[in-house]
Amino acid sequence: MNRALAAHWPTALRLLGIVALGVLVPNQFGAGWLSTLTTCVVVSLPAAGVGLLYGELGLTSLTQFAFAGLGGWIALRLGIGFGWPMPLLILAAVVVTAVFGAILSIPALRLRDLYLALVTLMVAASVNIALNAAGFPNGGGGFLGYQKVGKLSRLPRPSFATSDAAYFRLVLAHAAVVFLLFGLVKRSAVGRAWALTAQSEGAARSAGVKVTQLKVLAFAMAAAVSGLAGALIAGQLGQLAPSTFQPANSILLFALVVIGGARSPLGWCLAALLYRAAPYLLDQWGVDGNIATMIFGAAVIFNLLSAPGGMAEQFKGAGRKLIGLVAGMRRPSAPVAPDAEGLPA
Repeated sequence: MNRALAAHWPTALRLLGIVALGVLVPNQFGAGWLSTLTTCVVVSLPAAGVGLLYGELGLTSLTQFAFAGLGGWIALRLGIGFGWPMPLLILAAVVVTAVFGAILSIPALRLRDLYLALVTLMVAASVNIALNAAGFPNGGGGFLGYQKVGKLSRLPRPSFATSDAAYFRLVLAHAAVVFLLFGLVKRSAVGRAWALTAQSEGAARSAGVKVTQLKVLAFAMAAAVSGLAGALIAGQLGQLAPSTFQPANSILLFALVVIGGARSPLGWCLAALLYRAAPYLLDQWGVDGNIATMIFGAAVIFNLLSAPGGMAEQFKGAGRKLIGLVAGMRRPSAPVAPDAEGLPA
């Protein structure tokens, strides 16, 4: 029983931390920071997709923001054009982007490293061109639902999350569910098969692993969470712009996930904070937020040379050392044996 309780302690602490964030953040931060932190939670979803592909399978995909743009487009079209509620918008965005992600996985079956990165980057550029040409739905007629002039429509938030605080909690709940599902999958037979495939596809096939199906599943999951992010950001802002989903943003997010730690939910959250909160903080200090990109470039080099596991692994290592130090201080010292003359040695 004690072992079972000990095994569930980490999960209970994480849930407690999520609840604490949902309660404290809206009460402790103003409107600007609350909006920024909401965006950070949204960005943690495509960061999780990057972590899933790169951290588990070693696949470099630069399409996460492209799929977020696609998910946002679907949410705006169905929400503004047909009045669908937010749960259905999220479901539609997730399903459609998962299908596109599975289609994208076809070239990934034979490509890796630089070649896969180039192909996915071209896909992201193509999606961005399509979004610029079509525009995001804003109440216009026809299939695209876009108009350049006239009264523009905005996607309404759900009735139970109209305020910024309530919407932050809604986004946080979705991110918590995604992180939980990813954690369960990584600990399952699928996760173990992913790990074996990352080490050697030949060995995985010899062990009976269906490598093709596993890669398709990974790409579909990564695309689905990006589509979810797109729907959530559409609900947060009410409208979207193609500039948000440029290929350069996907490259930057990938670099930040490497810095934060691709295999850890903590690393995904750190990547999201660096992506959105760091530039906002610099702006608050009167410094150009674009300088953060220059800092990130140096951080990538430092990370690859000294901390391949990312900041998350460094924090975990420091935490373990601190726990060991505290445990050593609390442990009673052994009595010193006297020498032959009865004095301590």
